[in-house]
Amino acid sequence: MYFACMIIRNVTVIDGSGAAPIEDVEVVVTGERFTEVRPSASDATPADGEVIDGRGGYLIPGLWESHTHLAGYAATLPEPEQVPFVLRALADFRAAGIAVVVDLGGSLTIDHAVRQADSGETAKLFYAGPVFTGIEGWPLQAHGNPAMALQVSDPDHGRRLVLELAEDVDFVKFIYDGEPGAPDKLSRRALHVMVEAAHEAGKKALVHIRTHADIEDAVAAGADCVEHAPLPSDDLAEAGKLADLLANSGTYYCPTLVTWEQLGHGGDLGYLQELLVDGIIDEAEARAVAVHPRFGQPFPHHPAAESMTRFRYGMRTLPIMHAAGVKIVAGSDVSLTIPSPPLALLRELQLFAKAGLPAAEIIVTATRHAAERIAMPGYTGTITAGSVADALLLDRDPLADLRALSDPAARAAIIHRGRVLPRLDR
Repeated sequence: MYFACMIIRNVTVIDGSGAAPIEDVEVVVTGERFTEVRPSASDATPADGEVIDGRGGYLIPGLWESHTHLAGYAATLPEPEQVPFVLRALADFRAAGIAVVVDLGGSLTIDHAVRQADSGETAKLFYAGPVFTGIEGWPLQAHGNPAMALQVSDPDHGRRLVLELAEDVDFVKFIYDGEPGAPDKLSRRALHVMVEAAHEAGKKALVHIRTHADIEDAVAAGADCVEHAPLPSDDLAEAGKLADLLANSGTYYCPTLVTWEQLGHGGDLGYLQELLVDGIIDEAEARAVAVHPRFGQPFPHHPAAESMTRFRYGMRTLPIMHAAGVKIVAGSDVSLTIPSPPLALLRELQLFAKAGLPAAEIIVTATRHAAERIAMPGYTGTITAGSVADALLLDRDPLADLRALSDPAARAAIIHRGRVLPRLDR
């Protein structure tokens, strides 16, 4: 339903900023925007609007999935199935309380078609279109789909390509992976020139990395965010230095721990049991995954042993990043063992908790930090005046029980761009 004015009353607001919860307030929505957070004043219903009685519930911003590849996967499907696949996935995200999906690499044709088909009732899609890589670099090595990546031969060539693409995308993604000096890896000079071009065009620059040295180069180039937990260095002292570098430069960090967890466990049936116990999948889903032909199959470019090493290192070093003040962002990348993309994002939030991050900070990773990282007008990832009115009304306090974010039974209502979505079966 859509109302010119809506009041969400009798709630505790966890506004996504990291500030303390605000108890016993009401939130005013006008059109598609939050317009006021104020003390609950009366039981009156506005003449031109509607009231949602939160009944002592908890209102948080709609969550963000900050690293996925819907348009990349869709490009492997027959053309008539491509856009419907992405739209269904976006509907699934929205039903799980995830308001915004950030696609970090895929077909620009599919991205544009999905945006044109946006009805306002599915998760909002922001996208990079094709990523930039070296000659036959990742992901072309495995997928070979030219719609997913643009090959860069030299810095000037890269600059031209960035400026051309920037007009059609929301931000720019660079792959900085491979052996230094090899043709499949962007040169340091190319990375610097291309990040500069992205900023010149008013776009954020996100950089996929593999090693500590890659992160250092990305920060030096001016990257706005580094993507993925790196391979380990020799000791945790190096992780502390890296955390200080990211914090001091203001560079965001999206570790995609759930990617490494899934790839590292491969066909481990015990992992399915862990996901079952943690409430990410149910018995039927566990059985379906176990017999799926893809379960346990090697993933190109990321061997299981190396992925498990990155997962364990990412988990051990996440508290170091947090303690240093690094701005951490939640993103899942792939859903292989986990049967759907929304569940992979919710698993990422669980892993943040298992690594020791406080619940309040975990919510920030999937709201304010996620929005700041790509800086789209009106999308702040917070419940503040002027921000797009995406929110999730929960029956349970997610600061006391983070599983409220992943439990469908805890979702009392979903507000999306000022609209109340139909109440879920509970």
